Amino acid sequence: MSIAIRRSPDWYIWRTTNEGDPKGGVVFASTKALMAKAFQAASKPYTQITKSLRSNLPNVRSRTDIVSPRLCNDAISRLAPSLRKHEGCTIIEINPGIGLWSSKVHDIVRPSKHILAEPPSSPFVPHLEALTKPQDSRYHLVDWPQLDAWEPDRYVAEGLLPALDPQPSKEPNRSILFLANTTAPTYHQHQSSISRIHLKLLLWASDIANGASFHIGGPVRMLLWCPEKDVTSILPRTIRYRSKLSLLLEMTCQIEEVVGSDESVSAKQKKRDQVIELDSGHRVAKQMQELGIIVPAGRETELHKQVKETIAQMESNGVGRKPGQTAIRARGWHEELKELKERFKDVELPRTKEGRRKKILSNVSSEILHDPKFARFLELERNLKHVQKRTGLIEELLQEQARIDALDLEAHAPNIPERQRTTALSEIEQKKTALHERLDNLKGHSTRDEYEFFRHDRKAYATHPPLLMWDHRSAEPMKAYKEEFYPEKPLCLLDIQPRHPLPYPLTGAELLFFRMLTTTIWQNGGDNLTVLDRIAPGAFNAVTPKVPSLTDPTRGGERDIHDLPIRRLTPEMAYGLTKAWLDWPFRPNLGDLIHRGSLINDAASDGGSIPPRGYPRVSDG
Repeated sequence: MSIAIRRSPDWYIWRTTNEGDPKGGVVFASTKALMAKAFQAASKPYTQITKSLRSNLPNVRSRTDIVSPRLCNDAISRLAPSLRKHEGCTIIEINPGIGLWSSKVHDIVRPSKHILAEPPSSPFVPHLEALTKPQDSRYHLVDWPQLDAWEPDRYVAEGLLPALDPQPSKEPNRSILFLANTTAPTYHQHQSSISRIHLKLLLWASDIANGASFHIGGPVRMLLWCPEKDVTSILPRTIRYRSKLSLLLEMTCQIEEVVGSDESVSAKQKKRDQVIELDSGHRVAKQMQELGIIVPAGRETELHKQVKETIAQMESNGVGRKPGQTAIRARGWHEELKELKERFKDVELPRTKEGRRKKILSNVSSEILHDPKFARFLELERNLKHVQKRTGLIEELLQEQARIDALDLEAHAPNIPERQRTTALSEIEQKKTALHERLDNLKGHSTRDEYEFFRHDRKAYATHPPLLMWDHRSAEPMKAYKEEFYPEKPLCLLDIQPRHPLPYPLTGAELLFFRMLTTTIWQNGGDNLTVLDRIAPGAFNAVTPKVPSLTDPTRGGERDIHDLPIRRLTPEMAYGLTKAWLDWPFRPNLGDLIHRGSLINDAASDGGSIPPRGYPRVSDG
């Protein structure tokens, strides 16, 4: 069976043909029937449809679009309770593509107006025009350039939106629902690859804080399809990938990943301690059970599967927000070793190094000894023992750090007697000195880097509430497959809802200096806040004492501020630093900072940020 496509003035017609049937099968002309029937009719539907679209729509390669009705239905089922609050609103949709996702959201929201914004000469326009033809259609198709589609003034000028109230409102604006697909390729500037979604979200979050653009009448919700690789810094799952963009988003938005992909946490990326991941997943599983949220069959991520398998074990072992046993992170060769162990299960290997080769030679047949797979088996066995030894050492160091942290919390208890506080602080210093000596004597940098990686992730998770927005999710994302998109690239659906009210409101001038501060310090993300002195001499000693949360362990800080890395700054700390900077009488003026280049390389610092509106990039020097 095969699928053929021929172009029609108003839509694309898909014809299924069977071998031995020269007349062909049924012709499907409607957009909805196109996907639903074609997927059922073809033996390899995604492959056939992809080939057909590639030949008929060559320009579609610049954007990835959802082509799976089932995925749309599953996502709508998850979002339906909250989407019904927007009933009768105006939907603004950027890059609607073939209109499949558009029609699903349209049916549940029943908007008064649904604006479809496609770029000029888009190959999807014929699809979308079919939606606007009925007399009672509430769809409005506009072929504007991308920059115009993201500006509310154009909609007001065209009569598609009423004049927006210039008085900013703190209440959420449910009269507008924003949909977007930002899967266009990245572009290159200043030797850095900048993601389009990072650019848009930075301005979107800034506009929420300022009550500007679409948010003049109140903050607006957005449902966003974006490439899975961009979610890493938007909704990081580990401190390592936390950026100044994610910090600004944490201050202004609550983001839920509705649809995701296991590829977004691929083996190429660092993962958190598995104990933390399972504990976080356990909490989410309980919450999903209370809310009656069920992940559809086939949509469970690997993490959700692991959580379901280990819930009983976690409860019996009492795993909670405290140091646990560091799990060995999955590596690509683990599966290979598992297969080789099964293959050579009858071969008994000695447990000690002494006489190892002699014993292997005496107990193993010549055929096995000359098998290249056996040599690989021995190599991987050595790798595993090395990893186990290093993991045990890291866990031992982490447990010692946990004891220091516990003493730190005890020393900062509000009603602790002064004598007991002094004793605790003295013991802390002794333990820290001994721990640092052990760390300094470690061979190589990888073990210490791994220790620091796990340590800061555990500290971030132990903060109340947890630092990462990922740990605030109300449900696990549903797994999508790359075959459900064309071209076949995994996408994620993010539900971005503005915080109400803003926990740390910033005025226009404060937000500008916030951006300047975070841009500069994040260019040195592995360092501590002493990088403030690179902005202005003396800034570190003048500004940081004004922010008590930096040295308060109960609020995510460190008693020794030099132990606090940039990527563990909480929104409260960043807000306090901005206020303290503006209160510092000797701070440089904004013009001097721009001239020195403090606002340059904004994108390079975290892969997706740009200078504030109105300030162009400047070169070094």
